[in-house]
Amino acid sequence: MNKVRLALKGEVERQKEIWKRCFGDEDRYIDFYYDNRYKEAETMVLLYEGEISAMLTMIPIQVVTPDQQIFPAAMLYAIATDPQRQSLGLATQLMDYSHEYLGLNNITFSILVPAGKSLFDFYHKRSYHEGFYLRELLLTREEIETWNGIDECLPKIFSISSNDYNQRRNQQLKGSLHIAYADKEIDYQKKLSQLSGADIYAIDLENTKGCGVIERINPDEVIVKEILLPEEFLISSLYKIAELFPAQKYIIRTPAFRGQLLGGEVRAFGMVRPQNDREGIILVEEQGYLGLAFD
Repeated sequence: MNKVRLALKGEVERQKEIWKRCFGDEDRYIDFYYDNRYKEAETMVLLYEGEISAMLTMIPIQVVTPDQQIFPAAMLYAIATDPQRQSLGLATQLMDYSHEYLGLNNITFSILVPAGKSLFDFYHKRSYHEGFYLRELLLTREEIETWNGIDECLPKIFSISSNDYNQRRNQQLKGSLHIAYADKEIDYQKKLSQLSGADIYAIDLENTKGCGVIERINPDEVIVKEILLPEEFLISSLYKIAELFPAQKYIIRTPAFRGQLLGGEVRAFGMVRPQNDREGIILVEEQGYLGLAFD
């Protein structure tokens, strides 16, 4: 009989093995997660024939509504099953147990970010639905260099602490449906960004205090995982980012409700599972913003 429980000390190497087999990440990245983010009390594992065969992490977050109601939630992260034991329903059993566990701990919503489009249907069958969206676009250096007339009104961009970033983030998203993070989660994102050769940043222009998360994928490609500013300041800020981080391609992510001037594609990003139908009403009428999925 399968057993599901929280992780125990001494089980990290088996978890790393499953992670690598499922996601194909480099050992450096996997070790970085376990050195900087891993907690047994937030990790659920399933034992099949006495061996850990599936796992997931429950990251504490909050759902914040436009009228500033705050609901405790958990982001299910790194949901993984040993490839040799897939198609046995282990992930479903593990998620079902985690939902019960979260409910018993008064968690209102379960949130996750599917790793690919094909997984949306998988999670639909497990009572999740789209609730969080983003706008994503690809810009080339040549396209950015055609922007004229903004050289004299560029913002100041500088590295900031996780606490300062979080304050700016919460202020920029006030009045919208969004996910809020604890400072320690922003700190993990800061370390991820620094590992790539970038950071988390303040973006100051006129009387506006914005913020952005940047990672360098490789020498030719940069991703702006989050940029939070009023619409009219986005273009000048991206121009300045391209100056600071030379590359050939820039992947830009903004909230779906901003960035219309930039174009791009609005797509579902995060899915949500409320504990009951009443709570689900909060989420169905707006394109909420999740932003950071530590992907």
